[in-house]
Amino acid sequence: MKIRAKVIISLINKGQVLLAEGFDPVRDFRFYVPVGGGVEFGETLEAAAKRELSEELGVTGHELEFLNFHESIFEFLGRPEHEIMFHYLCDIDDAVREALPETGTESDGEPFQVSWLSRNELKAVRKQLVPPLIFDDLSSRLL
Repeated sequence: MKIRAKVIISLINKGQVLLAEGFDPVRDFRFYVPVGGGVEFGETLEAAAKRELSEELGVTGHELEFLNFHESIFEFLGRPEHEIMFHYLCDIDDAVREALPETGTESDGEPFQVSWLSRNELKAVRKQLVPPLIFDDLSSRLL
């Protein structure tokens, strides 16, 4: 088993955050996580974050702000996982938000659902956030 380095990016617009929705059928657990993915060998964290934004949502050319890092040890689909996640923030304007696809696309081509959440909505799903402490990173930025 190895530890995976991962970048996650929270898009912010109009006091809301865009999160990807996921589901683990083994645990019957619905969760919310910022878009993102693994860091490739030789790639900087920021370059990985920009690449993931482009691949998953088609968002390019935006400044990123590093927020925090999180360690997460969990099970997914019955397998133990261990990730170190580097959390970035990306403020987008209304035009970019309107141009976003209704679903994101994983690197394997699989679509995933996305949702815009306010602070209160984020608080309501706090126990379903991955990693859980992103609530603390984001709550002051949301309405």
